[in-house]
Amino acid sequence: MGLVNAVVPDDKLDEEVDAWCAELVERSPTAIAIAKKSFNADSDNIRGIGGLGMQALRLYYNSAESKEGVKALNEKRKPEFRKHMK
Repeated sequence: MGLVNAVVPDDKLDEEVDAWCAELVERSPTAIAIAKKSFNADSDNIRGIGGLGMQALRLYYNSAESKEGVKALNEKRKPEFRKHMK
């Protein structure tokens, strides 16, 4: 995938970064922007799905159903979800 283009010793890192930057600055800014957007598109999707999942968990943990589940577990009894959802 080209995610690793060079491996250099620590003391050569700045030099290698400067060389890559000098090469990139010669490229089309639009082409670079498109490449960056396409590269990040999949992780943007994952970030959105992950955020939705966390919001759903927050909503659930604050529900009466969740509280009944925790209470039943602590009391070592079967939860009564229907009774507490009214």
